[in-house]
Amino acid sequence: MKKRIIGFVILFCIAIGLYLVFNYNSEEKATFPETKQLVDPERISRELALITNEVMEGLKSNNLVGDIHTDYQESVTVQTSISSSDKKAQTLKNDIEETVDEIMKSDKLKAVSKIKSYQIYVSNKDGEIIE
Repeated sequence: MKKRIIGFVILFCIAIGLYLVFNYNSEEKATFPETKQLVDPERISRELALITNEVMEGLKSNNLVGDIHTDYQESVTVQTSISSSDKKAQTLKNDIEETVDEIMKSDKLKAVSKIKSYQIYVSNKDGEIIE
């Protein structure tokens, strides 16, 4: 009786091991559990670089613009040297936002996934978002 139980346990362990070996896919990409979408780190890097480069290129004539920060499928933040006390801060912010919005809608960025999901923010010289 003990030999049968031991034999059954061994066969059961072998079956589980074979199942795990044949059903494990090491090429499978990571997924976000809440969206079940495949995540390709190379594609994310390419899209972020494309967005950042296009925005930088579009704003290069604006001497107030510093750095561009892009959060994947969330936001583009343009850092500026605008002073919070500047009376034209709101107008300057609106001009930058409009330019970035036009860039985001351009044909060059149509291949970017969920391009419409990006929010555009402009920060002042202290790093605070201009409202």
